[in-house]
Amino acid sequence: MCNYANTTIYNGPDPKLPFANSELFYATISQSRRLTACDQGCKDVYEITFDVKDSNFTFKAGDTIGIIPKNPQVEVDFILNHLSLTSQADLPYTLLLGNKESKIPTHVPVKSTLRQVLTDCLDLRCLLKKLFLLAISRYTKEDNERQVLEYLSSKEGSTAYKTHILNKQINILDIFTLFPSCKPPIEVLLSYLPKLLPRPYSIVNSYLEDSNAIKICFSVMNLGNNRRGLTTGLLEDHILNKNINLEHSLNDLCLTDHKQRSEFKVPIYMRKNISGFSLSENLETPLIFIGPGTGVAPFIGFLQEIEYAKKKNSKGKFGTVDLFFGCRNPELDFIYEKELKGFLSRNVLNSLNVSFSRVDNNEVKYVQDAVMNEGEKIAQLIKDGANIFVCGDVRTIAEQIKDVLIKCLTKYDNCLENHEKYIVQMEKDRRYIVDAWC
Repeated sequence: MCNYANTTIYNGPDPKLPFANSELFYATISQSRRLTACDQGCKDVYEITFDVKDSNFTFKAGDTIGIIPKNPQVEVDFILNHLSLTSQADLPYTLLLGNKESKIPTHVPVKSTLRQVLTDCLDLRCLLKKLFLLAISRYTKEDNERQVLEYLSSKEGSTAYKTHILNKQINILDIFTLFPSCKPPIEVLLSYLPKLLPRPYSIVNSYLEDSNAIKICFSVMNLGNNRRGLTTGLLEDHILNKNINLEHSLNDLCLTDHKQRSEFKVPIYMRKNISGFSLSENLETPLIFIGPGTGVAPFIGFLQEIEYAKKKNSKGKFGTVDLFFGCRNPELDFIYEKELKGFLSRNVLNSLNVSFSRVDNNEVKYVQDAVMNEGEKIAQLIKDGANIFVCGDVRTIAEQIKDVLIKCLTKYDNCLENHEKYIVQMEKDRRYIVDAWC
């Protein structure tokens, strides 16, 4: 981690990286490209390649990396300025317990600087709990502002809290803007704000294809209030080479050598593949891949591994591979179209089923529709022992695909007694594996 203070000390061991399967590595970006058109009709999606030749990373298709995020300098400066702490921002501090019952959160250093803690340690964009709202209300001078915060934190204000805080994803930055007289001591923020967590990203490529590179693709999250995703926003800025100060913007770079101030490095690490989202060694089993949008990313690596295995064992027996992909418009955001059609032409992929949600007079608008259209084939493949991999948004695709698979079995299979239980059993047997994100 790139520290502002010469010494950063925690009350105990340094916080562990969640699901870590490697040490932290500061990777340079060797290549980048935009995968979607520059059009308001689609999201901004990019692919970047990290140079990891000097790391000890080993990985396979389906694995993920964690990227250590940083809070933007403009947001950190806003907090410091609002709390009149700018002059103290870079001075070393030491936290002391007020009494025996007090406890310093494990993710907050007992010795550091306020700027580093606000940049590296605290999640400034987290959803605010009622207890936090109540705590900061006590330091709100203006009566009307204080009463609103007290109401939002009360039992009577539960509906308003859900409507105006949770649903609108209001964070501490918004609170200080909406309630300018709210100026709690920095200790309150240190006590209540949670840890700034690493962001996981699926690896696009296979280790067998290139062991010295890790590719990821991502869509830039537009969060409103002129905010983008912490990590995706910085990576986009780097790709577009905007006029930013790379040393300070989000500080998601590390200057290991002061003579190389232009070198942009991103702290990444390998994550444990707890869900088992990876190909088995037995490739004779039929495979079904379902990944709309950037959910297709890990399947590029899967197909690379299958192609590698076929080249290595040209006389071997391999199961069929069917892939379902969806986007808005084939002219705008059909990401990895060239690669997927290449796999299809080389018989690595047996069928490519696509759906376009924003194309007029198109009956197959979503991957769920495409799966249902192939329902009879899907039902037979499931009975033949197919393994199904789904990658996408947990709020939509994960549950909807499961429902569609149950409908396929219900309509086209008369042998199984309870199709819902069968899919659940497939999950337990790791024949139906989902890699979903929030």
